[in-house]
Amino acid sequence: MTHYTPTPYLRSGHLQTMYASIYDGSATKNDITYQRQLLEFENGGNASLDWAVPLTPLPENTPTLVILHGLTGGSHENYIRGLLQIIARPPINYRAVVYNARGCGFTNVNTPQLFNASITDDFREALRHIQKQVGEKTPLIGIGFSLGSNILVKYLGEEKEKTPLIAGISVSNPFDLLNSNIFMDQGFFTRNVYSYRMADNLKNIFLQNKDVMLTHGEIVLEEVLAAKTIRQYDDACTKKMSNYTTVNNYYRDASCSRVIEHVRVPLLCINALDDPISIAHSIPLDEIKVNPYIVLVGTKHGGHLGWFEYTYRPSRWIDKPIAEFMIAMFQAKSGVQLDKETALESAKLIRKVRFPSTPPLTPA
Repeated sequence: MTHYTPTPYLRSGHLQTMYASIYDGSATKNDITYQRQLLEFENGGNASLDWAVPLTPLPENTPTLVILHGLTGGSHENYIRGLLQIIARPPINYRAVVYNARGCGFTNVNTPQLFNASITDDFREALRHIQKQVGEKTPLIGIGFSLGSNILVKYLGEEKEKTPLIAGISVSNPFDLLNSNIFMDQGFFTRNVYSYRMADNLKNIFLQNKDVMLTHGEIVLEEVLAAKTIRQYDDACTKKMSNYTTVNNYYRDASCSRVIEHVRVPLLCINALDDPISIAHSIPLDEIKVNPYIVLVGTKHGGHLGWFEYTYRPSRWIDKPIAEFMIAMFQAKSGVQLDKETALESAKLIRKVRFPSTPPLTPA
């Protein structure tokens, strides 16, 4: 059985996480280009969709991957571009679109509402737009990274059988935002490095949209700028713009762990057990065990959005099981297998990965 072996000098979760934040991925840096669409929501807010530009025209009903980025991220992130170099290029050649949430992916907002983990209606509306554009018969799979995976799984749990997605993939999901945040604030390193850095990124997006955000009467600029942790930022901004009485209530409401047992499409969840941000203690094991639609993969190493392997020029192992699962789901939906030559090329590209023993993928 093929398994994940971390880069020898990146064996700790902290090292994997920090390397992920500075990883250049030069092989994918300029290979993937996008065509952007601005998305106007029914409530007046806005976001954007970045469609990966194919090398050649794609046939009608080409399987399509819908991607949700992490906190303050976007289509520019190296973990997204690296995956697209495999999925959106020959021989696999699927269509892919990145959903940039409010204020993310260098998309300015026009209402005082930024990226919010509790809001699934935005993604729901974006998905309707995507489905209309690619056609009702086009199979869609959603994949979320970090906080984006929490939004995806929360959406899937709310929608149950009604989602147009045939499957979902969750990577480095925090699952329980309140528990993960408490853990992060308790550790000196996690509070003063990870939480501080992420709060800084949130403040930068706020400042890029300062004039619009300050039209919300309850948000005070000085309080936002004084935030040194995610919790302090959410208390000064997110709680107010989303009308929560406390930050804890926001975290509870936003956590996908509340609804994951209601997911009714095949869902692959991959988390590293040494992830210092999306901690293993927050994985809702009991809820996953009672849901036969979910496959949970926990690796001993990998950090947060890391999973780097090889000593020389490390690259992400995680792209391989993602690609394998995606191909299997699209083929199961269409009933069409890859031709022999394409299958061999795909196998060489992603190297077959077999998952550990888990609950069955389809309901009994």
